[in-house]
Amino acid sequence: MGVNYVGYKGTEPHSIIVWIKDNKQCGKTVCYSQDEVEQALDWHAGKYDSHIFC
Repeated sequence: MGVNYVGYKGTEPHSIIVWIKDNKQCGKTVCYSQDEVEQALDWHAGKYDSHIFC
C-alpha cells in the first residue's frame, strides 16, 4: 500500500513576493514568470513599506 498524495500538482512558482507594512507581513504574491514579478512590483510596491523574495 503506497502513499496517496492529494493537492495541487501544477507549475512551480518562479518566485513569491512577501509584502511588508509596519514591520508585518501583510500579503504575498505568487509569480510564475519574471514578467509577473515585474508587473506585481509595478502594481503593489507603492502600497507597502518593503518586500522580500522567497
